[in-house]
Amino acid sequence: MRVDLGAFVSALRGWTLCINETSRDCIICVSLPDWAGNLGEHEKVYLALYITSKHLLDYRLTASMHVYLVRNKVALRPEILTKALRDAKVVTKIPRAIERAIEEEGPYVWEAVLYKGILYAKQILSLDKPIIVKVEPPRDKCVRERLRVLLEGKRVTIKGRTYHVGGLIKKLGGQRIAPWTYLLPRRNVPKLLKRVKSRARVNVAG
Repeated sequence: MRVDLGAFVSALRGWTLCINETSRDCIICVSLPDWAGNLGEHEKVYLALYITSKHLLDYRLTASMHVYLVRNKVALRPEILTKALRDAKVVTKIPRAIERAIEEEGPYVWEAVLYKGILYAKQILSLDKPIIVKVEPPRDKCVRERLRVLLEGKRVTIKGRTYHVGGLIKKLGGQRIAPWTYLLPRRNVPKLLKRVKSRARVNVAG
């Protein structure tokens, strides 16, 4: 199993975490203990992120762990985390000199890295929160309809069956809540503005 850490923290773009496999593409490889085979996929990934974070003491990894936990609503008992930390094996391409420098910072370095990572993760997660976006459509009916189709999609009929083809709002993870009014993840608002700024005015709440 491979996990793109850049999907959680952009600063880790290009970092691949491999779980129970090895490859030249893997920056970090974690071999989970045999007993972890009974866990679900989300639990295995979270476990590997926890082990990796403790091993390297990098707040960016800790942030990715926290982001994954919140997005996937993972919960593991502390004793499982402790046991896995003891039984798992980690191989990494991160230079040993960096690990030694981190280890020399003192016995409370994990707590410092953990809290720094959580604060970083909260900034990232705040971009997932939906906000209200209201589009002021143009007066020209033709331009207005083209914009509506771009944003909301359209219905197409194929062999007697009607399908709804999603528009830009759906692709950006949003939804329509009223005419020309949408809920959209904060991180995707700039993408919407880029596509429609030449056609309509967009008002963002919050």
